[in-house]
Amino acid sequence: MEYRLFPEVTEERTAAGLKFQVVEYEARPAYPPLEGYLEPVNRPGRSRQLAIHTDGSGAVTLEPGALQYLRGEIEMEATRSGGSGLGGFLRGAVSSVGSGEGLYKTAYRGAGVIYTEPTGLHFLLDELTGEDLIVDDGAFVACAGDITVGRHVNAGFAAAVGSGEGRVQPKLSGRGLFALQSPVPPAEFQIVDLRNETLKVDGNLVLAYTGGLTFSVERSSRGLIGSGRTGEGFVQAYRGTGRVWLSPTLPLHRPALPSVLSG
Repeated sequence: MEYRLFPEVTEERTAAGLKFQVVEYEARPAYPPLEGYLEPVNRPGRSRQLAIHTDGSGAVTLEPGALQYLRGEIEMEATRSGGSGLGGFLRGAVSSVGSGEGLYKTAYRGAGVIYTEPTGLHFLLDELTGEDLIVDDGAFVACAGDITVGRHVNAGFAAAVGSGEGRVQPKLSGRGLFALQSPVPPAEFQIVDLRNETLKVDGNLVLAYTGGLTFSVERSSRGLIGSGRTGEGFVQAYRGTGRVWLSPTLPLHRPALPSVLSG
């Protein structure tokens, strides 16, 4: 059976001069089934892409390789980390945290609409209002407005196991909209609002957390026999005041899409 893809805007988020839309494509039969005949149903899964509408008052930053096409008077420029108030995070561009090398990304300036490549992953849209956001590696897709994209050296696991290097993750700072990707649908996320509290998570179930929280990796009570999820006997601890984007159902989605938030 042949199918055609039909687009539909399933989610939208707006801010000053900005609009993020999730466009979802559903496969529908190209023709009605023949009466009296059984046809195998092998319908393709849904795919999604991000449409970013901007009036030109701020910059749009995409994960390298995410752009499919754009419409409008929009110019692209390569930006190095630390310049013009715009940082940069390029996944895999740094071989060592202490190398001191600059990171490059692409910024888009002007009025129009920017479309990302379609994906089978889900998009999580939200807004920054002046805080920092630490993002899981591979989850960042785009941000727009007055947001700096830099890097955060997460030394929590390195300190726990005695390693000298930390993990480099994207850090978003400022005000504007952002989009993250995950195999977990947005409705299944829990945004945990901590108020001078502690959250401990067994497994890599956190997509992002605000910079006001202190992160550490600690041995779990099962450290001597290993943890069922991590296999290492460690838990991730978040302390203080801030928000954590938690995906409890990630293990149910991981077999199909193991590249994002993989444990």
